[in-house]
Amino acid sequence: MLIARDNIFLNQTFADKQSIFRFLAHHAVAQGWAESAAQIEADLWEREKQYSTGFENQIAIPHAKTANVSRAGVIFIRLQQPIPWESLDGQPVQIIFGLLVPESGAQFLHLKIINSLASQIVEDEFRAYLFAANDEDELFHFMQSRIEIKEQI
Repeated sequence: MLIARDNIFLNQTFADKQSIFRFLAHHAVAQGWAESAAQIEADLWEREKQYSTGFENQIAIPHAKTANVSRAGVIFIRLQQPIPWESLDGQPVQIIFGLLVPESGAQFLHLKIINSLASQIVEDEFRAYLFAANDEDELFHFMQSRIEIKEQI
């Protein structure tokens, strides 16, 4: 499964999108998915320039399909306080699913992941759990039961 327990962060304090992208990039390097945090951060911004990755209901899925990562991964962040994001509904974001996928060898993996996440975040019960989970282990087990994404390269 692409969402690992080590990639779930609850009640974080970030002031803006830039600090989120920086955290995602540095975490990808720490996990061994990438070598250059600066390049991953640039990839996330390049994708964000195309159109905002902020959906509705305070959820964003920033993502990059890039040659700068060696394997796919999803990083989940729940913020203590929502931050501005230019979302589809104009609301700030409190839930972030950061997605990084290698450009080569994973042709449709990024779309599978985004579609799987999008099909869950439209469900009230799923969203409510994202906002209410008390600890990372609890949320990890919930996500395992609801999101079926396996890396196929």
